[in-house]
Amino acid sequence: MDLLWNSTPKEKIRLDFLPCKNTGKDIRWEEWHPENYLRIYLSDYNKLLPYFNNVFPLLDPTNGEEQSSFDVCWDNWIGIDDWKDIIKLIKNDMLSIENEDELLFFNTFVQWIEQQMQWADIIVVEGNQ
Repeated sequence: MDLLWNSTPKEKIRLDFLPCKNTGKDIRWEEWHPENYLRIYLSDYNKLLPYFNNVFPLLDPTNGEEQSSFDVCWDNWIGIDDWKDIIKLIKNDMLSIENEDELLFFNTFVQWIEQQMQWADIIVVEGNQ
């Protein structure tokens, strides 16, 4: 699903949100590239970066290694506890958003993440910048 606010699918730079289960072993590429992913393009994902930067550094939930910063060019393995922190920050800020389109964007994003959190242990954020 593409989540669009100010962007268009013609943009090349994006973040993909890829939910998966943590099986306790190496997760195959197919397991963290599901059909039910969310795609947000550069014009819009810039609004989300401060929230990611607030929770980094964090520990990779698959191997415990520290991820020092959010990387828009690569994979960011974010566990559910860290997602809970991100969602909490976004919801807090949503209380002061007056623009209806902006509020819809954040609300749709939060709802999608929360829906995935019902079954996924990890939501990988993969960037291509």
